Amino acid sequence: MKKVLFGITLGIVVAAAPAFGGSDTENVGVSATVVSSCSITATSSVAFGDYDALSATANDATGSISVACSVGSSPKIWLGQGANAGGGSTEAVPVRRMNDGGTNYLGYQLYQENGRTNVWGATDLSSPAALTAASLDAVTSTIYGRIPINQLSTVGAYTDTVLATINF
Repeated sequence: MKKVLFGITLGIVVAAAPAFGGSDTENVGVSATVVSSCSITATSSVAFGDYDALSATANDATGSISVACSVGSSPKIWLGQGANAGGGSTEAVPVRRMNDGGTNYLGYQLYQENGRTNVWGATDLSSPAALTAASLDAVTSTIYGRIPINQLSTVGAYTDTVLATINF
């Protein structure tokens, strides 16, 4: 009986094992291209709070935007003129104004640094230097805003919207 079972088991094993007549090999190529990509998020608005036209000092405030890019990307952040740009405004040197919802305006400007000397515009020459992304971590940039003194603006709440663009 043991010989019969052994013979049946051996027959099943031999029948289940594939019989190869030979073999051949070939390499399969694998490729991908990492593209430059970035995302931008406004993380805090430039909220000036109360403006006193009789104050001897300008009203300063800051806001921020966050940028995340693929490694090796060189992003440039542009800030547009705003929805209420004044006459003589250009993408490089915008004349920015907030509006009270009517016919009144309150001028302000956005700058690249705390000293508030370099206007932040919407051209490569009027935006901060590009930083090559070294990781996927988001980098936050501060926007420095200023409302100049002695403006003849009517009492009320003023707003504006500035388009932030990331170029990479």
